[in-house]
Amino acid sequence: MSVFQSLVFDTTVLDGITDPAVRARVWAECFEQIVTGMDMGFADDDARIIGTHKFLMNETIALGEMFSSSFVGERTRKHINRDDEDHVYLSFNIGVTTHIGRQLGREIDIAPGQAGLVVLDASTKAIALNNGHCISLKLPSAIFREWGLSPVDLACRPIDCTGADYQLLTGYARLLIANGAGLDEGGAAEATRHLIKLTGRWLGATDGVRGPEGEDAVYRARLAFIRQTISKQALDPEVSLERVARRLGMPSRTVQHMLAKAGESFSQIVMAARLRRARVYLLDPIYADLPVADIAFRCGFLDVSSFYRAFRAAYDITPKSLREQAGTMSPE
Repeated sequence: MSVFQSLVFDTTVLDGITDPAVRARVWAECFEQIVTGMDMGFADDDARIIGTHKFLMNETIALGEMFSSSFVGERTRKHINRDDEDHVYLSFNIGVTTHIGRQLGREIDIAPGQAGLVVLDASTKAIALNNGHCISLKLPSAIFREWGLSPVDLACRPIDCTGADYQLLTGYARLLIANGAGLDEGGAAEATRHLIKLTGRWLGATDGVRGPEGEDAVYRARLAFIRQTISKQALDPEVSLERVARRLGMPSRTVQHMLAKAGESFSQIVMAARLRRARVYLLDPIYADLPVADIAFRCGFLDVSSFYRAFRAAYDITPKSLREQAGTMSPE
């Protein structure tokens, strides 16, 4: 794991730009380079777009602290891509004004001292009033799956922030933002692991939070990389163990052995990844125009009937019934 990279974006550099739309676009372009793509706008007719972002990043996390005037951030179809879609974005409100998050037909008010979570493979709208102050944390969704948690089920839903775990997490995050750039490679790796453990404990995860040691830690790290690589290619209907093994630089037999040791198989991971993505398509209002058949094919299934059977076996509900519950029925 590499050292942390530190970046600061301050909109005072935009003082020579008077057009609010241009200021918003520049801020959005910076945010996309660091965290993810999103259109920026204004809340409460406040078009100043004033803010400061301090970010600390490595290949695993992106951690930031933001001060801002009011703004509206919206993530739509054009922003969702395979580079960052398998990630979770957490926002911790450490300011004095309430933030609003919308995703998957849900809405949450994030009051001061509270937090919210969104997934980056679905459309999102974030509204922050004047004088916003928050900490943000971007993590791979795979970490949540190792914890036995479903980010989609946590998205835009209340999370308990009353305990000491939450205070420790936000306090440590702010210390890391302020001082993490000075850590060497080993220190950055340990700090990343500690931040992830604190996040898991706060969310009530019971699996994988303590973390393995020694040879088991090496095995778990390699296994996580294998799972992530398989999941990223799972939507390709022609994905194969041999193709993934070549990308990993491992013999196919080694990949099979490592998965079998964890009680898993290549086909199980592919199927789980396809079904997770299909569930987001079905729950997200921006995809309401997509027929179920199109969703099945987009997610790597070769026929609709096999998709229906697999989806119902995994979630105990049909794709159509899930859409009816979520209010995202397609025109079929």
